Amino acid sequence: MLVSLIFSLLAAAQQIPLPPHPPPPEPVPSIASTLQHRLNQALPQIQALKRIGGTAGISIGVMSHNHVLLNTNLGFSNIDRRLTANSSTRYPIASLTKAFVSSTIAQLVHEGLLKWDEPLSSYIPELAFEHDPSLADQLTLIDILSHRTGLARLDALWLGADSQTFAPKNFTIPLCNHLRPVHPIRSQWLYNNWMYALAGEVIERVTKQSWGKALSSRILNPLNLSHTTAIASEIPPGSLALPYMVLDNRTPVQVGKMGLTDGSIMTSAGGIRSTLYRDDEKKPPLALLDTVLSGHSFMNSTAATDELYALGFAKVVTPAQFGKIGFNSILMDAMPVIGASSKSQQQVFYHSGAGAGYNHCLMMGDTADWIAQTLLQVILDEKQQQPLNLTPFAEQAATKWRATHQRIVDALEQGRKPDSPEPRHDSLFGKYWHKSRALYLEVYSDDEDNDTLRFNINGRPEQEHVLSHYGDDTFIFLPSADQRLRRGLFHYGPAAWLLHFGNRDSSGRFTEIQWNIDSQAPSPEQFVRDES
Repeated sequence: MLVSLIFSLLAAAQQIPLPPHPPPPEPVPSIASTLQHRLNQALPQIQALKRIGGTAGISIGVMSHNHVLLNTNLGFSNIDRRLTANSSTRYPIASLTKAFVSSTIAQLVHEGLLKWDEPLSSYIPELAFEHDPSLADQLTLIDILSHRTGLARLDALWLGADSQTFAPKNFTIPLCNHLRPVHPIRSQWLYNNWMYALAGEVIERVTKQSWGKALSSRILNPLNLSHTTAIASEIPPGSLALPYMVLDNRTPVQVGKMGLTDGSIMTSAGGIRSTLYRDDEKKPPLALLDTVLSGHSFMNSTAATDELYALGFAKVVTPAQFGKIGFNSILMDAMPVIGASSKSQQQVFYHSGAGAGYNHCLMMGDTADWIAQTLLQVILDEKQQQPLNLTPFAEQAATKWRATHQRIVDALEQGRKPDSPEPRHDSLFGKYWHKSRALYLEVYSDDEDNDTLRFNINGRPEQEHVLSHYGDDTFIFLPSADQRLRRGLFHYGPAAWLLHFGNRDSSGRFTEIQWNIDSQAPSPEQFVRDES
């Protein structure tokens, strides 16, 4: 887990002078020294938050005006080998990647290779959304980077069990073309990973490089971020923190390593790995970050305060509630108000990231979020009061998280029809293809009597699930609570655990499956049987 309140990216953008390498000894100013002391005083609360979340390991850094005020590592990067986390431990930062994507786009605009207001169809001519082909001529880079396209999310079309992607990267455009509008363009904020996958495609086309290499040449190398990358070969063996999910009793269990490296689908939405390592060599500023850091869509709008989305960053003015991007807000009745005791309002940029086994927003609440908000209170409070204790909020989130599986079970039990006739299993067998041809569901049985019905996605063994009869022609594949966590299946809502078989051919075999993978989408996804 990586918690960082000040990014090197922003430090360079603001042209904060950095000392030469190696940096000479320099006394910390008294204000910074006081803040450093107060940050260290918050460590017991951070330890408590770590315990509540069952978090395996954490690396935390706070920097102010070129002074490192806090650099601490808690727990393990590898529990079995008892390897402690350190400042060189690499973590997948998931959706914090989006800030790097928008900043890369900004550099390409500065170079004249891209324009903020140019239609996307200018860069990707084959982009033609099947439900509204004109949309590609209306959408711009700012629209897709600020999540104001209104298009359905459909994350389950690329993300499966064990944090693995199963759709090939060359299907990015066909799958984007398949997305249906949920809201009119620019009318509402709706988070969409596909739009950042699309941004990665744009970057690759104009630079003639992979996204990971374009990121390195435009952002990482100029800023000397030598321990940050999306390229698998640049990650030293043994440097990556292992992913752990946390069971309801807070027992950590290692899960499959996250994919999302350069060359795979969706890497530009969440594929960067990074560390707390800081290189003190002076860095040049980045270009056009005014556009990146300006608010472009309303995440939340009230008379008291507005919560905006910039390009890869959420943007608020304190006092404010944080965490709309993330899982804590879903688990809470109300998020805490941060910055209420500060003498003046402060503008804050933030983002969250989610990956099975990392960031711990998928287990007992988002521990990284609670820790960041605790540290932010210390930074904002000139009165030097004790920060609001967030452990009760974290406990509430953890309690609600433990009940998540039972809530899914209860919701599904309401529609179960145990006495309805079950179709013959052999009438269900076959490959059912998605319209995009990017994925298929293969239904089969691997026992002689065809008693145990299974399906997998794209023939991948790690994407296999066991089906049982739910009612009529519908089957369910919800596993136990522990198995759901161990396999990282956090992105399925209640309806997504059901496959609805429909239409029979002349031989009595079913010919299609309806799968409602996104509750916000206007209709379920359809898969049609085709043995070719």
